[in-house]
Amino acid sequence: MKKVLVLPSFERTARKLSRQEKKRLARSLEAFNDFLIGGHPPYGFRFKKINHDKYEFRVDLKLRVIVKAESDVYYLVLVGDHEEIRRYLRSFR
Repeated sequence: MKKVLVLPSFERTARKLSRQEKKRLARSLEAFNDFLIGGHPPYGFRFKKINHDKYEFRVDLKLRVIVKAESDVYYLVLVGDHEEIRRYLRSFR
């Protein structure tokens, strides 16, 4: 059974979002949950691998969510724009 755990870094970055961005994030998280259960990403979800254990999926044109995968556990790491994602990834190379 797959689990999704929310890291404090994700909570911190999600709190900074506007109300509309939070609504879009909630819809994307539901789509992510459906993807984990069904195995097929919905159209436009864009779940992709960005390095050996980290993935990203799209909230909207601007926002992305970073997910770290370890066996059957998925950690929600960060939500942010492209620049925030790049900064995060540079620190873990």
